[in-house]
Amino acid sequence: MKLKVISICLLFSLFMASCDKKENVKKRDFFEITIEGVFAKNDKIQVFYLVEGQEWKDENSILRPVYASEEMQKIVLNVPDNVFPENIRVDLGINTTQQYVTIKNISVKHNAKIINGDLEAYKKYFYGNEFVSWDPNYFGYKLSTVNDNYDPFLMGNNELMDELQRIKY
Repeated sequence: MKLKVISICLLFSLFMASCDKKENVKKRDFFEITIEGVFAKNDKIQVFYLVEGQEWKDENSILRPVYASEEMQKIVLNVPDNVFPENIRVDLGINTTQQYVTIKNISVKHNAKIINGDLEAYKKYFYGNEFVSWDPNYFGYKLSTVNDNYDPFLMGNNELMDELQRIKY
């Protein structure tokens, strides 16, 4: 009987001691980029993130298919853990027959901090290159071929780079 009581007390003590220990849960540290837009044709969207001391390159990008829809689509992309982008470039597609794209939101989140680009506030942080122009009749972007080249993208400006530094820490 005494052995049973001692055994039960020992098991109870071990149980209570294990409850005291906090699990080491590794917190993920990544940037999340959300893009909301209308793509009338199947395409691929590619988001590049500029890393300190490097150039723009495919290794520092996320490529995602986008399927034709007249409805607003939400595309969420995660930059790899512990990669802190200095700037962001959103390539609007490779399908040369994609003539128009509507973008409603480009937001960037890091932990609890956010650069809110919803309701076209992203225009404060991004500008289009020579393949992208605003079409007021369509109320969206017209994508064009220039000199037999097609590479429409929105590039982050200095204000975006400042905000990325702000939310990094």
